[in-house]
Parts: sequence; C-alpha cells; structure tokens
Amino acid sequence: MNKPCPCTSGQPYQTCCQPYHKGRIPATAVSLMRSRYAAYALGKIGYILKTEQLSARQPDRRKAIKQFCQNTDFIGLQILAEETLAADRATVTFRAILGQQGRDASFTERSLFEKRDGRWFYIGPLE
Repeated sequence: MNKPCPCTSGQPYQTCCQPYHKGRIPATAVSLMRSRYAAYALGKIGYILKTEQLSARQPDRRKAIKQFCQNTDFIGLQILAEETLAADRATVTFRAILGQQGRDASFTERSLFEKRDGRWFYIGPLE
C-alpha cells in the first residue's frame, strides 16, 4: 500500500520523501523543506538534525525535537513562496498546519537554506 507522503505533495511517501530519508540528497531547498516536514511527522530525528545548522548550536535539540514530534499532529504543509538568493542560498516560505492537544499550533515561516558541498541545509527562520 502506498501511503500519501506527510509533506502533502500528493505523492506516495515511497517515491516522495522516503528516498531522502534513506540517503538521497534533495536537489532543491523546497525538496529539503518538504522532506524535513515529513521527517518531523514521522519522528525521523536523525534526518532533521543531519539537515540543519541549528543542531550544532543546541545540545538538547534531539530531546526537544522528539518531544515536539510526539506531541504534535502534522496535518499539512503549504509552500507559499521560494526565492533563489544565489546559487547556494535560497528562502522558502511555508505554512505548517499543526495541532497540539486539540489546539491549532500552525505557523508560517520564511526560512533560509544554504547549499554546502552539494547539499542543502536548513539554516533557520528569517525575521
């Protein structure tokens, strides 16, 4: 059975984000964003940490991500905009539709991504 991908692309997980979770390198910042959302929804903490800069600065990040994943319902992801700033820098504006303890926990974020040694990384939100 082909389950739909948690990133809400409309594609089956097996052909959408699962290949990234198994080691394939996302070619774009948007594909990294989608695969990170799916990783949160599926509790793939290692993938989340491997694809971001934040983990190096926050030693308790693994525990915080695990708690977030366990306490959150991942309802959907909307990509609102993407912008290429340079060959190795891009932004993705997205809306994560989430629920926590029966309440809406959705948020919108404009995120910075950087490409290093052929791989995209999530750097963090832009203000």
